[in-house]
Amino acid sequence: MSIVERIQENYDSLTAAEQDAAMFILGHLSDALLLNSAELSKLSKVSQPTLSRLYRKIGFRNAAEFKRDIRRHHQPGSPEFLSQGETTRGLLVDHMNNDVAALQHTFSRLDNATMDRIAQSIMKARNVAVIGLRNNYPMALHLREQLMQSRARVQALPEPGQSLAEEIVDLNKEDVAILFGARRRTAVFHNLATTLAEQHVQLIIIGDSTVRRTALEADAQFIETDLHSHVLSSYTAVFSVLALIADYVATSAQQGENVDASRSRIDTINQRFDKLRELENYASRR
Repeated sequence: MSIVERIQENYDSLTAAEQDAAMFILGHLSDALLLNSAELSKLSKVSQPTLSRLYRKIGFRNAAEFKRDIRRHHQPGSPEFLSQGETTRGLLVDHMNNDVAALQHTFSRLDNATMDRIAQSIMKARNVAVIGLRNNYPMALHLREQLMQSRARVQALPEPGQSLAEEIVDLNKEDVAILFGARRRTAVFHNLATTLAEQHVQLIIIGDSTVRRTALEADAQFIETDLHSHVLSSYTAVFSVLALIADYVATSAQQGENVDASRSRIDTINQRFDKLRELENYASRR
């Protein structure tokens, strides 16, 4: 019997606080799997004793057994179960609050020195490889487009239909690789990170808390971003960090010895847009 079935079978016998905890868990199975008891208590606003009583009432001896059951039936990043009786308005407010909390937690771990260091490494690198697999690819593609405004030789990997080995073989200590690791990752992620480290590539990893160990083993600069899951995972905090990185890089590009080259690049890009007529002319629609 899965945790969902256990909660459904025992729901009427739970106290009001235990029912709240059960509904929170159904809507946040990924968090329940990844967080420790103190973190889950804080996130759910339910006391640890209440969570412990809930585990026992639905048939688990302790939190470890509870997590083992979730692991058997649910992978982080999979669709979550909606809470019973949830209204559209409640979902709207809950989603907004969770996104705001994810942003606050993510940015609380950042500082100007770290961001300046990352921006400088990106600007000074010979090549920048932005790597994302599966659900991480749109993030990589978006960051690549932003960085292209500030510097040349930025590539999103892997190219469609190509393997990674031949894409990264020429990268070395003069290059920067930005590797995205938001759950659910492909199985190659860890080996990819350590291989880049073995090639002495300057590595930046952007992902959730589950990639901390890989970032440490690969000696990478790590930006930890919070994800929140309801039906599907929200990447609001990740994309906000991408905008932040792009802003720091653009600021770095327009200072000191880089300023003339940066302005010339932006002017040239805008001239190409005009010549190719790729972008809609908003003025003509007024």
